[in-house]
Amino acid sequence: MSKNRVYHDVSLVFSPDIVIFPGDPELQITCHMSIKNGDVANVSIMRYGSHTGTHIDAPRHFEESGAAVDELALDHFIGKAKVFEVLRDSDIGVEDIKTFDIQKGDIILFKTKNSQFVEDKEFRKDFAYITPEAAGYLADIGIKTLGFDYLSVEQYGSADFGAHHALLSKGVVLIEGLVLKDIKPGEYDFVALPLNIRGGNGSPVRAVLIEAAQQ
Repeated sequence: MSKNRVYHDVSLVFSPDIVIFPGDPELQITCHMSIKNGDVANVSIMRYGSHTGTHIDAPRHFEESGAAVDELALDHFIGKAKVFEVLRDSDIGVEDIKTFDIQKGDIILFKTKNSQFVEDKEFRKDFAYITPEAAGYLADIGIKTLGFDYLSVEQYGSADFGAHHALLSKGVVLIEGLVLKDIKPGEYDFVALPLNIRGGNGSPVRAVLIEAAQQ
């Protein structure tokens, strides 16, 4: 923490017991070299899916001709972010967000009931989600990035992935798996950089919100 800035790590801890979306690869971290075993350094082997933990969805995730991770402008991941709280039990629709000050080019983060359990080790199917109509509304405004506090913005079990298509087809980048339980609604500086993966459809990130310290 600097004298005039407060840093909030809003990322899931990257460890083998992290919650995983059903069907995705489990996170595995194994030893390759160990000082205790007489090696000159400690080196690990890590195996995980591209959408593990707090991660981005590049348009390539659902759109075959969409931009890949390495083709995305860095301002999707660095800049001012607006945090809005949406206390819905399940679906988040247009009516729930249309009064928010959302402008073209914004980075928008939604804090929902999911923030209370996103760090749990067991996957929850009853998480709040964004309807395809609300996703289309945000895409039509022209937001740059949408952050969400569970592993998917989509209703669990969706057959057509309408929310993802509505956003990613318009070039909106998703950041899923944010940890926002201690974050108050408002405006922050935001950093959530993915790995520079050529042709990548997604990548884990270390997401940080930064605010001015109270004097």
